[in-house]
Amino acid sequence: MNSRRVACLLWLALGGWFSLVVTANNGIAQDVTAPVNRPNILLILCDDLGYADVGFNAAHFGVPTDVVTPHLDQLAKEGVMFTQAYVSHPFCGPSRMALLSGRMPHCFGGQKNLPNESLQLLDYNEKGIPESEVLISSVLQQSGYRTGCFGKWHLGSERPFHPNQRGFEEFYGFLGGGHVYYPSVTDEVEPKVNDYQYFLERNGTSIKSPEGAYLTDTLTEEAVKFIATNESDHPFFLYLAYNAPHSPLQGKTEDLKALFPTHKPSNPQNGVDYRDYGKRQNYVAMVHAVDRGVSRLMQTLKDPNQDGDSSDSIADNTLVVFLSDNGGKILQAGNNAPLKDDKGSTHEGGIRVPMLMVWPGHLEPGTVFPHPVTALDFYPTFAALANATVHHEKVLDGKNVWEELTSGVNPHADDTLFWLRHHGGGNEVAIRKGNWKAYRKQFGKWQVFDVREDVSESKDMAAEQHEFLSQAIRDGGVWSTTLVAPKWHDTDAGRRSWIENEMPKYERTFQMR
Repeated sequence: MNSRRVACLLWLALGGWFSLVVTANNGIAQDVTAPVNRPNILLILCDDLGYADVGFNAAHFGVPTDVVTPHLDQLAKEGVMFTQAYVSHPFCGPSRMALLSGRMPHCFGGQKNLPNESLQLLDYNEKGIPESEVLISSVLQQSGYRTGCFGKWHLGSERPFHPNQRGFEEFYGFLGGGHVYYPSVTDEVEPKVNDYQYFLERNGTSIKSPEGAYLTDTLTEEAVKFIATNESDHPFFLYLAYNAPHSPLQGKTEDLKALFPTHKPSNPQNGVDYRDYGKRQNYVAMVHAVDRGVSRLMQTLKDPNQDGDSSDSIADNTLVVFLSDNGGKILQAGNNAPLKDDKGSTHEGGIRVPMLMVWPGHLEPGTVFPHPVTALDFYPTFAALANATVHHEKVLDGKNVWEELTSGVNPHADDTLFWLRHHGGGNEVAIRKGNWKAYRKQFGKWQVFDVREDVSESKDMAAEQHEFLSQAIRDGGVWSTTLVAPKWHDTDAGRRSWIENEMPKYERTFQMR
């Protein structure tokens, strides 16, 4: 830490929203010598995972569930479960950009999904997360970490935005917003009409998938090989971004048979596969495949060379983080109970996600952390644990929460947290400080909820919390002046709507009426 100093802690007159800037003494980011105790970091991200669609969350909130996640549930017992974990945007691409950049995506124009390449929005297809945003992968790589990304990217497909150009030495997966789960089937399809059919790739080279290979299992095995081949003198950062349980809902046949043994196929002459099962059955099977994958990863950490001898275990020196990129999608069988609404909403069901952390000897087993933590906090926290240097020009919208996490203190007690998504001709916004959250959709009535005690946002307290609401709206107005217009739209209709409705209309959004 001698080579660094805090240059600025800017609160932007919001009493809590901040940007953290760190600089080296000479103003240039520097490599640092890796101390012995720098942890490996394994970041596991699910896609559209419902709040009650892991057993440990469902049990904690008393929600009946049919999901089968014994290994994730055990992992939650071995570490810390978070009951107020948040992402920075309620859908895929912007949430991932925030996660890896440490910034609200609205600050650099990334608050909309990149379009499917098949839509031929050529000016947008050539874009991605700005090169000016140094990702946490680059920071860790420059500090001596071996870095790997496996699974869904969704931050841009052109060379400047490719994982291999953004701090990841190894990449296996797909660059778009989704993929089929039996890729060998679409490998044979020509012409390929959307991103979900594209070949998987390894470090920029397209590859064919083995016949019958199930994508969730394949991603797991690639991550296992990455861990098993890591040299002990280099810590690693592994970002495993499963696309499960995002649509298309395609469970693995073997999992479906095992989980639903009494199910009778509707069309048995076609064989038994995901098409003979309902949406929820497929969804449950897809989450189960993730759970099985997490088990494989934990086994590998305990026995990297897989020879049955755990003397080479690296589990005690690995921080494992598991969460979803946003809330589950109810129309695609997700269950966000007891939260309100789902993916795409700034109600809790769109932005509050299941999350756990495990690091033996550093995090107390069986801990329930009841305070807000956001995905924006990962960047500064990971960098601090890695003793990595962040360039003096890099702006971060989160904070290092490790001390508060290990001491049970609320890291955001005095902070104001914001969420915003564009909706046609208006915006959906949420502003939280303490336990209170202000919410407004389009230009409707402002509502206020105590989201610690009233997680389902069922009791509007706006009349009683007029002072909080007034301040929250003022803070939101100031915050909105730091945002920029989207640099791309996910559809041509979205682009036309933005222009025709003279968006973003922040001044009108952040008014009392």
